[in-house]
This record gives sequence, structure tokens and C-alpha cells, in this order.
Amino acid sequence: MVPTGRLWGLFCALALPAVAAGFVPGLWPIILALDAAGLALAAADALAARSAKVEAWRLLPPRLSVGVANRVEIHFVNRTRRQFWVRIKDELPDDFTPEPADLRVKLPASSRTRAAYLATPLQRGRFGWGDLIVRVQGPLGLVWHERRLAAATEVSVYPDLRGASRLLLSGAAIDLVNLGLRQLRRDGRGSEFARLRDYAQGDSQREVDWKATARRSRPVTRVFESERSQSVLLCVDAGRSMAAKVDGLTKLDHAVNAALFLAFVAVRNGDRVGLVVFSDGVKAYLPPAAGRSQYRRIVDTLYAARPQLTYVDYLALFKALSARLRRRSLVCVFTDLGDEEQGASLMDPVRRLALRHVPLCLTMRDTGLARLLRTSPVDAEDAFRQASASELLSEKDALKHKVSQQGIALVEVDPAELSLAAVNRYLAMKSHGRL
Repeated sequence: MVPTGRLWGLFCALALPAVAAGFVPGLWPIILALDAAGLALAAADALAARSAKVEAWRLLPPRLSVGVANRVEIHFVNRTRRQFWVRIKDELPDDFTPEPADLRVKLPASSRTRAAYLATPLQRGRFGWGDLIVRVQGPLGLVWHERRLAAATEVSVYPDLRGASRLLLSGAAIDLVNLGLRQLRRDGRGSEFARLRDYAQGDSQREVDWKATARRSRPVTRVFESERSQSVLLCVDAGRSMAAKVDGLTKLDHAVNAALFLAFVAVRNGDRVGLVVFSDGVKAYLPPAAGRSQYRRIVDTLYAARPQLTYVDYLALFKALSARLRRRSLVCVFTDLGDEEQGASLMDPVRRLALRHVPLCLTMRDTGLARLLRTSPVDAEDAFRQASASELLSEKDALKHKVSQQGIALVEVDPAELSLAAVNRYLAMKSHGRL
């Protein structure tokens, strides 16, 4: 039994006559009677709360996404012929953030009710969910009766697949544009014939189909689209620098979400997609293949990816790719150029890779450093932090300049923009025939 604020207020009110009893003889019998009545009311309220018949269970989404506020529903059944209030607290895994932390719900007599809260997991993997802790308030509002309802289960937290789901549900090109994506088909470019259409102002004469023009007695243009069945290899860095957190998630989680979005678009576009997870060596490898089954294999592989507290060996990665990857491919490397030494170790292997393939390096800005520079220092310690942040960003800018000078395509964006930036660069490379 847990007393409420109302019960504590009642006891405080009953304590006032006890103070007056020292000055007014004969009040003690009345005070004892009032105290006994207060205790009797609390006991009756506790019995009523304990006798309440309440059932509750948890309803989870089919899959949870890391870094996303997932809706969790709690369903109640009140089998008592009176209404009362309940408070419920769910036993979430340690790496989950609930909003709100507990729920307060009014249950009408003999009714079914439901409430919801948001749970944000901060890591991928499989987690144990505990029981439901339910407190039932007595009809007088003096006591909570706490009970534990069995609801233990295990849940899997996957990478954030919302971008792919939205793209799957969209269908029209205008919806893709609203998502921030370029169109998957780019008419007039590429090398694969798509269809014929009437000539429009601005079309090149080289694209006019003269035989079809003669048959239809009006100008007709050939429309081309980007080639299909090309190869895309996604290389996800799982080294120590990817364990750092940016905007609530690790850099690896941001990279995994972006890689999955790019894989979905590439598979939907008819390309063959493969995957490499690497750190000081290749940890997982899926050769490029087409189809939805390949996308599911990529999801399962990235679901289990964890950052390793080791250095990143780009040379070992590209040696493995040279032996396994025979067909010319777009090699997208999701990594972190955290320091000059790591960036220097990337450049030479990428130059060798570029002799046969098309490398693309994708990395994230450190938004925490940028926010620190935008604030005004209030003391010497803040000024020192800002000076250190400025120096780190200057070193990263110099490193990016060196990488670009080597002819390596580099994309650096905020973590929230990485998915769309990766997909749009992929589409641009296909439309310009880079593959």
C-alpha cells in the first residue's frame, strides 16, 4: 500500500488538534477518536483498492526502430462495478527512454480502456521487457494499492526503416520529390532505351527517332533511362570512431539507417546490392545480388552490427574487395574521418580502388561541435572548449580538402540528412553514366 498526498494531508490536519490539546484539557478523547476514524478510512480505502479487479496488457509494434519514438499501447479491463484511477509504470529495458515515464488513467466501471506512451530505444538488438507495475487508487483517494502484472517479453530493435517504408508507399514521382529524393527515372539521360514520346522543345536532335517520326508524321523523341542491374556495394565502418554518439544515436546507427535506405532504393531500381561490415578487417560480407530477398539479408546483417573498439584498416578492406568484387561497382563507404591519420590511411587504398570501381565516401558532420561554436562562452573553460572545437573542425576541413584533391567523391552532411544525401548522390551518378 502506498499513501497518497490526500492521506498525508489528512494526517497533518489531525495533528493540529493535538497541538491545541496542550492548552485545552479534555480534547484527547476527541483527538484519539478522530485519529481512529482517519485510520479506519485509510484501511477501508486500501481494502477497496485491493479488491478492484483490473487486467492490463501491453501491445507492441511488430518491430521497433532505433532512435524512433515507438508507440506502445497499454490495454485495461475494469471488471469492477465502480470507476477508479490507476497509475501504470512499464519496466522498459535500460536503453529505452519512455515519454511519459508513467501513465495516469481513469477506468470507468465495467469497461475496457487503453492508453499509450512513446518508447525510444537507443540501441539495436534484442532486449527483455519487464512486467507492468499498476497502482489502483481507492475510492476515497487516500491509498494506492500496487500490484505487478506479468507481461515480460523480448523485443527486437531494428535500424530505422521508416524512409524505405515511406518510399514504398509513395508511387508517384511527385511524392518522391516531396520526400527529398530525385526521381528514380531520369528521362533523356542514361543509355537504356525506355520509350518513345512526342518531341518537346529543348530535346536534342540526336534523340529524335527519325523512323518513328516518318511513320507518325510528327517529331518523335527516344527516351532513355539509367541502366539497371548495375552493382552497388555498401561498406559500413564499425570501428571505434563510429561508437561516438551524435544526436542521440551512435554514428554507426546513422550509417546503418542510411545504408538500408540506399539499399532499398537501389534494389527497387533494379540494381544488384552487396554489403561489407568492416573495422580492422572484414566482419561480414554479402556479395551483390538483386531482389527483395537480398534486401532482407542486408537488414538482418546490419541488425547485428556493433561498433568494435578497434582501429579501421581500409587497406585490408580494399584488398578483400579486389579479390571478391570482379564487376565494376559503385562502392559506398560509410565511415568517419575523425583525424588526419585515419584520413591519410583511406586515400591510397581508395585511389587503387578507383582504377576498377567508382568509390564514394560518406561521412557525418559533428553537430555537437557546431552547436558549441554557435554559443557564447561564459567563462574561461567554455572558451577553451570552443578553441578546441574550432581546431578540430579546422583539421577535419583540411582533411576533407586533401581527400577531394585526390579525386575521391566525398559527401559530408548532418546525420539526419545522410540517408537522402546518399540516395541522391547514387541517383546522380547513375544518371550521368558514372557506373
